[in-house]
Amino acid sequence: MPTQINIFRFLPVLLTGILCVFSGCKPQSPPEIAQIDQSEPTNPWTNLEWNNDPKNFQFVIVTDRTGGMRPGIFEQGVEKVNLLQPEFVLSVGDLIQGYTEDLDEIKRQWDEFDEFVNRLNMPFFYVAGNHDITNKVMEDIWKERLGATYYQFVYHDVLFLCLNSEEGLDAHRSSFFSDEQRTFVRQTLDANPDVRWTLVFLHKPVWLAEESTAEEAGKEAVKKSGWSEIESMLQGRKHTVFAGHIHRYTHRTRHNNNYITLATTGGGSRLGGPIFGQFDHVMWVTMTDEGPVMANLMLEGIWDEDFSREDVENYLTMDLKRKSILVESNFDDEKPLNNESFDVRIFNSHEVPMEVTLTLEKGEHITFSPDKIVKTVSPNSVDKVNVKLQVKGQPVPQKQVKQDEEPEWKKLWDELEDLPVYWEITYDFEKYGKISVKGSAEIY
Repeated sequence: MPTQINIFRFLPVLLTGILCVFSGCKPQSPPEIAQIDQSEPTNPWTNLEWNNDPKNFQFVIVTDRTGGMRPGIFEQGVEKVNLLQPEFVLSVGDLIQGYTEDLDEIKRQWDEFDEFVNRLNMPFFYVAGNHDITNKVMEDIWKERLGATYYQFVYHDVLFLCLNSEEGLDAHRSSFFSDEQRTFVRQTLDANPDVRWTLVFLHKPVWLAEESTAEEAGKEAVKKSGWSEIESMLQGRKHTVFAGHIHRYTHRTRHNNNYITLATTGGGSRLGGPIFGQFDHVMWVTMTDEGPVMANLMLEGIWDEDFSREDVENYLTMDLKRKSILVESNFDDEKPLNNESFDVRIFNSHEVPMEVTLTLEKGEHITFSPDKIVKTVSPNSVDKVNVKLQVKGQPVPQKQVKQDEEPEWKKLWDELEDLPVYWEITYDFEKYGKISVKGSAEIY
């Protein structure tokens, strides 16, 4: 197809040239990119080889918003992406809660999400997750609102492949890439053999099945999904693969290429930190001829030029839920529960005193002493509270009739798993006043 040129784009330049011809003016040379005096034999800089290759570009990847969604986090992410000003934003799925066939509710969820991403100053590219296409009803709504469930585009000689791992409509259980989608991948790759890089985006990291199950069973699951065929098509070209779904950051090298699963941008997470791959983030990607340079940016570390009260509240919400309250319960769940005790550690990593209220919810057979604690924790310190667990009306262990019969005392462990410790933390800042954050931690 012949190249199409929009003459209106160059009209101002043409008019300037015509006016110069009639007026006798001399055309002006474009200014140099940098004006810097380097007449001295030595200068206070290393070199002037500017890192500004026009073929290189930056984009952002956001990851799971739903699956235990924590309200407000994704919206903060949108605001922080606008501070970064990438050229565009990609996702790896789980954008709405889904798991319903209620048309009005699905529409409400998509309208809400679209309102969030419409705040972005740059294009946003959708990728389907299991929460977005859970069933045939949701698949049809996706197609009605967004069109294709998988697609491709090329930007600055980089191929972007956005795939749909949810064609099996099987939610958490498995991934599936249809014959039609695999044909699409093959045709796309055949049509773009010489791009400088290929970037693949999908929701479920199918390849991890080879690690989470018996090796042969895992390989068979990956093959059955159709992913093995797609991987074989990618061989021989430089590529990087991005996924989400497991709410935990991982990095693997497969066939000498990088495979990344992102953590969360508001989805359910224990926020255990980088050691556990559990954090809220966006990934900042700079595309170079040597491949993508990837930087994980924690949401709590991206700030604008001013620090408002709302900024501080958002920061404390993320920071305190990640590391303020730790329950240390070293119970042996292979034995009946007795009147055990455990410690609750309270971490204050800030420069002002922390006011803490802890509330322990009682169960049918389990109570706690004390069940409410109010403390002041000094700046930059750790405090510890010992709590006694008391069992009332404990089922008496019975002799098992069958080997596989569950003992009665096991029911207490099920009860304990549902009992959290609720906390409320308040700081009184000189500049911002009192700010309170609420949360909960698992006892067991």
